[in-house]
Amino acid sequence: MMHMTKNIITAAAATMILSMGFVSCAWDPSEHDADPVAETMDLEVSSDSISLDENDLTATVLTFKWTPAHSVSEDFIVSYTTKLDVVGNNFGSKTALITTEDAGVYERSYTSEQLNNWANQRWSLPVNKEFSLEFRVVAQYAGGKTFEMPEVRTATVKVHPIKVDIFAADNMYIDGTASAERIELEKTIEDNNVYAWHGNLSAGELQIPVLFEGQSYYLVPKDGSSALHDGIVSDVTMKEAPTSWNIPSSGQYRIVINMADKNICIYSSATDMKPRSVTFRPNGDMTKSEITMEVSDLYAYGGGTGWGVKTLGLKASQADPQILIYDASEHNGAKISGSMKFCVSRSFTIDGVSYNQNNSYCFTCPLTAEGGQQNITLEIGKTGELHGGAERNVRNSYYTIPSSDYLIFNLREETILAKNKE
Repeated sequence: MMHMTKNIITAAAATMILSMGFVSCAWDPSEHDADPVAETMDLEVSSDSISLDENDLTATVLTFKWTPAHSVSEDFIVSYTTKLDVVGNNFGSKTALITTEDAGVYERSYTSEQLNNWANQRWSLPVNKEFSLEFRVVAQYAGGKTFEMPEVRTATVKVHPIKVDIFAADNMYIDGTASAERIELEKTIEDNNVYAWHGNLSAGELQIPVLFEGQSYYLVPKDGSSALHDGIVSDVTMKEAPTSWNIPSSGQYRIVINMADKNICIYSSATDMKPRSVTFRPNGDMTKSEITMEVSDLYAYGGGTGWGVKTLGLKASQADPQILIYDASEHNGAKISGSMKFCVSRSFTIDGVSYNQNNSYCFTCPLTAEGGQQNITLEIGKTGELHGGAERNVRNSYYTIPSSDYLIFNLREETILAKNKE
């Protein structure tokens, strides 16, 4: 009995010793893993907040400098890659500016011009809004037999953009207490830089909101005055807060805004432009009585009309009643072309005598230097001179008109333009 007990105790002790042996042989990472690499690369930025300078665009406005990453054996090649992007883009392939730096280069600089161009074109940032940039430098190792962990440093910089004089619009409106509702101003067909409207306003405040690239602005008087300069061209600027024009009385108004020239003209009915009027004698015959006609439409006649009279059905521009436009889309897509002149009347009577388009004042190509009749071909997209009169040589001169979406008669400037939709 005593012998059996001794054997049990011996076995238990052996088991304990064996168990202790297993514990003492367990893997201890702290005893076997390599020591952490002591990283040495530091990144410095010239400023954590910068303002782009429109008066010195090519000067350096932002610089990043870094110290070399930790040294390893000569088997490794160390390269440095820099990345610049807007915070939130996560250095995406379509947004980040990535540069593999030359050996021995430990800094990268940017000018106001570069950052401004990238903000507008590459990153499509809202105009006049502050943004933050993220710069990253990565030191990578290649060529050795073991893997070396890259060193990475990142810095963020706030950027105050150039305050752009925008003068562009995706949409433009008439608003304020002077308008019963918000009305969109449209670009004119004759000039994409000009917005115009003609209609009724009430006494009150007139505002002109502008939407551009998702941001809201207002066209406002540059002089800051709310006084209406009736019929006088005045300078405007774009602001985030409105300044209203005071419309003194209810009535019909014309608003013409030239975005290229940065100006506006508001006409009341008292100062508004009038349609073109012509005074002539039938056939230019000085023995005949004069007649005066207001020109609101024109009548084409010539080979292009099969020598029949074609009423053009022109519409006056919102910007100027002396700009008359043929829009093919408003005539079931029918485009006019061929040899023709443009008469102000197809029939009229003076002193009891009836006349037709052949006796009428007409607009056509200019005469020869000697005053003789001639035919000229109008080139599409190129403004031509428009000559008018009732004399024989004028009436017997013809323009050859190219097929186009629009035919624009500017009777104030005496020009003609055939163009297609853009």
